[in-house]
Amino acid sequence: GAEGKILEEAKTINQSLTALGKVINAMTSSTPGKPTHIPYRDSKLTRILQDALGGCSQTALLCCCSPCPSNSSESFSTLRFGARAKHVKASVHVSCKEDLDNTKDATVYTYVDESRERILAKLRERMTADDVELLEKLFVLEGIFFDPNSIDEIEAAYEDVTSRTISSLHKAVEELSTGVEKMSRENVALKASLKVSEEFYQHQLERRSLCFIL
Repeated sequence: GAEGKILEEAKTINQSLTALGKVINAMTSSTPGKPTHIPYRDSKLTRILQDALGGCSQTALLCCCSPCPSNSSESFSTLRFGARAKHVKASVHVSCKEDLDNTKDATVYTYVDESRERILAKLRERMTADDVELLEKLFVLEGIFFDPNSIDEIEAAYEDVTSRTISSLHKAVEELSTGVEKMSRENVALKASLKVSEEFYQHQLERRSLCFIL
C-alpha cells in the first residue's frame, strides 16, 4: 500500500474528489426557484472549478474508465459521477453587450476593478486599513476572486481567518504564561540556592575569624 508522502497526497486527492461530488450533488438536487448552498469552499479544487461549474461558462466533462475488471468499482463510480454531472444546468450568457472584439478586455478589467473597490470600501467600514490589506493579500494567495455578489462569503472568510488568528494568539499567550511560570519557579529555586551559598560562605568566614583569634 501507499506510504508516507504518497499516502498523504492520495488522501488529499480523495478529499478534493469527495468535495467535488458534494458540489455536483448539491447542484443537481436543488429545487428550481429555491436557493441552495453549493459548498465550493470545501476544497481548493471546487473553488477553482466554481466559475466553470456554476458561472458563466460552457464546460465539458471527460470521464475516463478502465476496461480492466479489477478497476470495475472505480469505473462504475466514475460513470455514476458523470451521470449526475449531466444534470447540472448552467445559465450561460454574454457578460458585455458592446463590441466584444474591441472592448471585451477593457470592460472586464474595469468591471473587476470597480467590484474590487466596492467590496474593499464595505470592508473598510468594519475593519482597519491594515486588516483590509492583509485580507486582500490572503484572498489573492487562496485564489478567492472579488465578486460584488460575494460580500457575505468574504465576510465569512474574514471571520474564519480572524477566529484562527485569535486561537493562535490564545495558544501563544498560554505558552508564554507557562514559560513565565517555569522561569519564576527556577528563579525562586536559584534565589534559595544563592541564599544557602551565602549563609555557608558567611559561616566559613566566621570560623576563619574565630581561628585567627584563637
